[in-house]
Amino acid sequence: METTARWPRLVGGHVALDFINTDVVSGGDRSDDVLRSADEFVAWCVYANVSGASPTMTAPHGARREDLLHAARSLRTATRTVIEGIVTGRAADGRALSIVQAAYTRSIAEATPAIRDGRLTWRRTTTSPEALVSELAVEAIALLCDGPTDRIKACPACGFVFIDTTKNRRRRWCSMDDCGKEEKIRRYVAKRAERSRRTRVG
Repeated sequence: METTARWPRLVGGHVALDFINTDVVSGGDRSDDVLRSADEFVAWCVYANVSGASPTMTAPHGARREDLLHAARSLRTATRTVIEGIVTGRAADGRALSIVQAAYTRSIAEATPAIRDGRLTWRRTTTSPEALVSELAVEAIALLCDGPTDRIKACPACGFVFIDTTKNRRRRWCSMDDCGKEEKIRRYVAKRAERSRRTRVG
């Protein structure tokens, strides 16, 4: 299934932010939402190089299929709420934090602790599609704990979130190839229209 052409660029600088950016919704229209099915969730995880994702992995069948999609969407929504709160300086949303915490707790319960390079890590004991949600929960917690949350911004054009890694922290757009280019074109057209108006008035 070839779907990458309509998927958003990986501009977040962190897989947890790229996961948030799969929520492409405009005016309630979810037709561009990456998570329209469990199959697309698994395929996106492969595309985004989520740990544990494999091109041979397929979505489960039956009730597990809907459970997987619900878990992925629930984690994404909660993570977005928490991150947007940080970006805007709002108070933390307790319910959203609890959802992220619950997903993280399940992920730890499903993993085996190990020491790698002198640090504690979690080794997955399963390669099921559900483990991808667990991995994304771990990534979200890692970002929230270790940051750099003070460098997370939201694109003013599309709302995608990203880590500003520029030295002067002046990055504004999710991508200069997308929103940045569109804004430059908009400004150029506006300036030309203004010059034309002044010429007619003069």
